[in-house]
Amino acid sequence: MNRRQFLATTAGGILGVGLPDSDAASALGETGPEGAFLLSAQGCDRATGYAEANKIVTLGDRTHVVWLDSPAEGFRVRVRTLNRATGKWSPTWTVGVAFDNHGGPALTVDSEGYLHIASFPHHHAFRYRRSKRPNDASEWGEEIQFGEKLTYPTLVCGPDNTLYFTARRSFSGKPWEVELWSKNPGQDWSRNGAILRSRHKGYAHFQESLAWGPDHRTLHLCCRFHENSDRNAYGRLQTVAYMKTEDFGKTWRRSDGAKIQTPASVDEIEVLAKGGVDREVGLRAGCMAVDPKTGVSHLIYSVTENGEGRVVMAASDGRGGWRRVDLSAHLPEKLHGRDLIMAGGLSFSDSGRLHVAAQIQKAKEGESTWGNRSNESLRFVRDTDGGSWKFDFASEPDPNRSQWLPNIERATGFNKVPERPGIIYTSGEPGEKNTDLLSNQVYWAG
Repeated sequence: MNRRQFLATTAGGILGVGLPDSDAASALGETGPEGAFLLSAQGCDRATGYAEANKIVTLGDRTHVVWLDSPAEGFRVRVRTLNRATGKWSPTWTVGVAFDNHGGPALTVDSEGYLHIASFPHHHAFRYRRSKRPNDASEWGEEIQFGEKLTYPTLVCGPDNTLYFTARRSFSGKPWEVELWSKNPGQDWSRNGAILRSRHKGYAHFQESLAWGPDHRTLHLCCRFHENSDRNAYGRLQTVAYMKTEDFGKTWRRSDGAKIQTPASVDEIEVLAKGGVDREVGLRAGCMAVDPKTGVSHLIYSVTENGEGRVVMAASDGRGGWRRVDLSAHLPEKLHGRDLIMAGGLSFSDSGRLHVAAQIQKAKEGESTWGNRSNESLRFVRDTDGGSWKFDFASEPDPNRSQWLPNIERATGFNKVPERPGIIYTSGEPGEKNTDLLSNQVYWAG
């Protein structure tokens, strides 16, 4: 089974099986959003992609949103600010350039209100900037470069305003890794070392996401190892896994406290699910979250198997066990038979309300599932642990456009997640190449 065949049979749904057009339209129109706001009409095909990177920060009466545009002059990292008191959006400001469609930003804020952003590379050094003024995205300070051959940022802020950052490091001739970096206030970026490592040489992807515990000291990590690719298979082995650190990255442990030797492979880390081409099971992880009231870690991932896609949420019991919920079972009846998948993720508001961002799709026979026009972005909400799930669409349903790659605001240290956190998503087609300059739409759904 080659990469194209694997994606076609696992990332979408049962080929040739879908809802009749009338039923699909009825289902999609049943619970649409009150209205999505158009942030940009210059988005690239992954404008909001890579859900592990937080792209929304709320502080006081302002919400700042970042994404990746691709105008004629090249890839640009953009930002706009919503004044929550007036409901008005700022103009669009440019933070910097990006190498290609993989160079999208990660955003966080410190205790003084300064915004921090990292972006640009696809196997290059990262570019970092801090806002010139607190809670103000209109101007940014000096651009600082750090690292080499890095891709896919995550960025959170510690209790003393130290920034913590992870990214994938690629190599020629040895296994790829995830590096942990930190930046103390007023100091340079420092490489703390590799924390994850593939067991195989060549291409690997990790989809790691970070989340603070309520103590703002325990840092939790979820990842999806994607390793051992060749000409005939893209990701023969895939593994969803978890670990945490209680000393800001010096040591890492399983949920039950057992120490993990780093850089950890799937042989050392705490494993929740196994898949890949060799098992004919596709796995993708979304961004994780931690309950601010109880400190319970919550992971989310999609499983595509036997032509069907479903999303599983897992909550840790702190002793190595995980309580799982199949969110696909909570879709409205008219959407049963469609495939629920990641990208997306989890977010808790300060009150403990849990939000889920995900995609739903059903590709027709012979169609590619990547950026398929059947994609819609959606949201689940649960008020209390064990309570019922509520569902609605984040995207405005459109059967002629892919509404995909949802990214939801989550806690990164000092931002206050609203009771209904915002979601941004990309509306439009995927490109043929990483360097294609497109005019996709980027929407905000509050």
